[in-house]
Amino acid sequence: MIFHKHIPKFPLDKFVDCIVYVEGNNKGVGFPKTAMSLIFNLNDSFKLFTDCRFTNFTDFKKYWVAGFQTQPTYIESYGESKMVVIQFKTLGAYAFLNQPLRYFSNNYTNLDCVYKKEADEIWEQLQEAKTINEKVLLTENFLYRKLLTTKIPNEKLISSTELLLKSRENNSIHEICQQHNISRKHLNFLFQEYLGISPKMLSSLNRFQTILQTISNAKPDKLTKIAYELNFFDQAHFNNNFKRFTGIKPNEYIKNVQLIPTLKIIPHFLPFA
Repeated sequence: MIFHKHIPKFPLDKFVDCIVYVEGNNKGVGFPKTAMSLIFNLNDSFKLFTDCRFTNFTDFKKYWVAGFQTQPTYIESYGESKMVVIQFKTLGAYAFLNQPLRYFSNNYTNLDCVYKKEADEIWEQLQEAKTINEKVLLTENFLYRKLLTTKIPNEKLISSTELLLKSRENNSIHEICQQHNISRKHLNFLFQEYLGISPKMLSSLNRFQTILQTISNAKPDKLTKIAYELNFFDQAHFNNNFKRFTGIKPNEYIKNVQLIPTLKIIPHFLPFA
């Protein structure tokens, strides 16, 4: 497998976490993250399955936007897979999509629904580029062009999002509303518009990411200690929270980490043999 990660510079770094080029086939389960992504699939196909048994699926040929996912997704790339993945920051996707992100949540949306002919043009350019660096440069230039027409997200939304992401606990949405002098209804509207999910869901996803990073380097006999360190009432609540976003129990995940070292680097994707 070829894996190349590029960190963009200002002003893209405010919105984009990284641009990744990857070659190689994968089949497995992807876990929810605290951000959206945009994918250009340059060769062969990508299957998004509707169930953990890998039976029914939708075939994605060229490009798509992956909205916020609140449940595990079952995927398979096949043939000679080559992908450019734009991983946005939590509040980054709106700057390039410029429409209510609630329409993208728990969906993979074809990019031609967003950019029309321009999606085909950049896809063809990426296909023709001979080197990885050329593909990255084309992707950055595409993002620069889309950034010129963006709207700036609400300042109260930015501050509220930062509060939720900095904490390891489930923040009180009521306290955040009081702090920013904003109603819960309006805060929820802003989150649905600019992120695609509610403040409570973002808090839950952020907490899950903390769990995922922590247990990726843990041993099975440390799970009870970790559960209490992360402020869960008991082991059962910890297990249920983890299974909600992954479909498996924490001890099963740790066993996989011992067999698949890449999970320590990319903990949000569990490949299947």
